[in-house]
Amino acid sequence: MRALATALKYAKGLFIAGKELNKVKEFGEDLARVQEGLRAYPEIINVLQSPIYPPDVKMEILREILTYFKVDPEVEKFLQLLVERRRIQLLSDIVSMYQALLDEELGIARGEVVTAYEISDEEKKSLEEALKALLKKEVYLEAKIDPEIIGGVKVKIGDYVWDGTLKTQLEKFKEIIKKGV
Repeated sequence: MRALATALKYAKGLFIAGKELNKVKEFGEDLARVQEGLRAYPEIINVLQSPIYPPDVKMEILREILTYFKVDPEVEKFLQLLVERRRIQLLSDIVSMYQALLDEELGIARGEVVTAYEISDEEKKSLEEALKALLKKEVYLEAKIDPEIIGGVKVKIGDYVWDGTLKTQLEKFKEIIKKGV
C-alpha cells in the first residue's frame, strides 16, 4: 500500500510538470514506451534498483536506454530521479496512475466488459456509446471472456460494476429460495 502511495506522488508530480509545459500526453506516451521496453528485461530494473552497482554505472545504463527510446528531457530527468532514489521498480504503478490522471483530465473512462462469448466490435462500440451517455465521458472498454458467467454482460469501470450476468441472477434466485421468500 505504501508503494502505491509513493507511486501516486511521483505520477502526480510528473503530471503537474506536464501540465505546466503543456506536454501531459507526450509525457504519458514516453513513460509507457519506456515501461513497455523495460518489462521485457526485468534484470535491467533489478540493476537500476540495486545498491550494489555505483550510481554512475546506473546512470550510464539509463542514458543508453533513454537514447534508444528518445524521450522528452523532462521525462529523462524524472527517470533519473527514480533511479537515484531507488524507485524505478515503481515505474509500472507510476505509469498506471499517470494514465488514470490523464484520463481524468481528458474525460475518459476505461474499463472492461466481460461476456461468456466473444462480442463483436459493433456490440462493444454500442456498449461504449451507451455508457458514454450515462457517464458523460468518453468510454473505452477492453473485452474479456469468462464462460463461467453463462450469459449476459458484466461491465467494470473504476469502482462501478454493472452485473447483468446469468450467473449472478441465478445466485440471487438461489438465495431467495433458501430464505423461503
